[in-house]
Amino acid sequence: MSAVPWTVGRYVVETIAANGIDTVFGIPGVHNLELYRGLELARLRHVLARHEQNAGFAADGYARVTGRPAAAFVISGPGLTNILTALAQAYSDSVPVLVIASAPMRASLGSNWGVLHELGDQCALARATCGFAASARTDEEAREHLRRAFATLRAPRPRPAYLDIPLDLLGQATALRPERFDRDSAPPVPDSDALAQARQLLVGAKRPLIICGGGARGAGAAVRGLVEALDGYLATTAAGKGVVAESHPANLGASLPYAVIQELAAQADVIVAAGTELSETDVYTTTRLPLGGPLIRIDVDEGKLADHFSAAVRLRGDAAPILADLAATTPRRAGWRSAAGDAAVHRRRLEAQFDVGTRVRLRALLALRAALPADAVVFSDMTQIAYLGNYAFGTERPGQWFHPSGYGALGYALPAAIGAKIAQPQRAVVALAGDFGVQFTLQELMTAVELDLTIPVIVWNNEALGQIRDDMQAAGIAPIGVKGRNPDFVALAAACGATGVRVRGAEALSQATRAALTRSGPTLVEAVAADFRPS
Repeated sequence: MSAVPWTVGRYVVETIAANGIDTVFGIPGVHNLELYRGLELARLRHVLARHEQNAGFAADGYARVTGRPAAAFVISGPGLTNILTALAQAYSDSVPVLVIASAPMRASLGSNWGVLHELGDQCALARATCGFAASARTDEEAREHLRRAFATLRAPRPRPAYLDIPLDLLGQATALRPERFDRDSAPPVPDSDALAQARQLLVGAKRPLIICGGGARGAGAAVRGLVEALDGYLATTAAGKGVVAESHPANLGASLPYAVIQELAAQADVIVAAGTELSETDVYTTTRLPLGGPLIRIDVDEGKLADHFSAAVRLRGDAAPILADLAATTPRRAGWRSAAGDAAVHRRRLEAQFDVGTRVRLRALLALRAALPADAVVFSDMTQIAYLGNYAFGTERPGQWFHPSGYGALGYALPAAIGAKIAQPQRAVVALAGDFGVQFTLQELMTAVELDLTIPVIVWNNEALGQIRDDMQAAGIAPIGVKGRNPDFVALAAACGATGVRVRGAEALSQATRAALTRSGPTLVEAVAADFRPS
């Protein structure tokens, strides 16, 4: 038997395998067949998605639960434009997703010949949603671009990366062989004078507040040590949930959107913000969180240290060692929290302001949490129950609640949960979506059936685009375009080969979720909001 030739397509696939990628999500097409020849030879797992956007979301879910890059293969033209939303979501949430796309043959690029999938500048579209994006014109360029792509994926603040390779180059023979690229150097070391300034501010702080985002997820022990030494409070973003157990008496949870917590931020005389953008999507109710005292900013991203927040102290580097240093050099004392009460006091004040609709959603969230094992992970969508869940779904460790915060893409939950379940098949993984958002990507239920993935898919059915309806009414705008006819979700699940059930009330939701976790294949659990109102 003759040896299998080394084409550029084979080289690319074998190289991403050599650099730790073991699963590829995608849809094959005429223009990327050489990548699939490489997949067969490299023995990488391939997951067939029903839409390229969902392939990107699934790669995102895989990367979030593992902390490792995941890949998606798409064709030129519509394959790329379909996956752009997933790339933008990964960019906004700092998720290492690698997209490899084909491109039309080199001679046609920029020539306006009208070839299949022709775009004016395909790579320019990807560049707007990635940390690195490039087009290869030779095999050596493919190698160099892959090296830079993996540097982007492995950076202290990872971003998605993109590479496209023309159809004729993919099939071209090459003398290149796969290699493992060197990792970049360690994160930057913070300035010693800035560290001394931060220590001095914290020693004198009377009302200290720590805010942690996704960039501080690995700093839990240090965060706990610092907040306990200061006798202050901790608030997180949705991405930072669980950095310290949410049952800890200092932890206010992901509560920055609420007035009660914003009042505490305004009263604080020193704020430490670690691994967070302090962005609009962390607060929702305002574009700029009110901060009462000087801000100590900790981030690996130099750009975040010079944004619209004026920081008194800027510490560039990894959050864990910086916070550990501050915790070790801060004398323990009784302070703000002892005087003003543990986090539970402020949580009760916050929750006392919940309206009837919010309490209905809270009842469902508590029922879902009660049904899940301690280490379960939930992927949520852009829906009212998930906005509340950012705060109200309790987590005791990081990496248990994933919400598409930064970009806010509808349809994220189901395909991302599929990617996560493939990555960690023994772990309980749940998708939580609204009745409208789930219809963006409901076709991936077939993928879950095909792979026999045990995933409860909780569909919160409020029979409307509930948040938009409420916002319209609050603004005095007639609620136009916010109600559409839903399918029969239970029947639709059955048509896909999945189990479908409709539940009425909190206890039924808990029971159905527990049953779904013991059942082979996915289970769509339709929870109609009206059924959760107290009788």
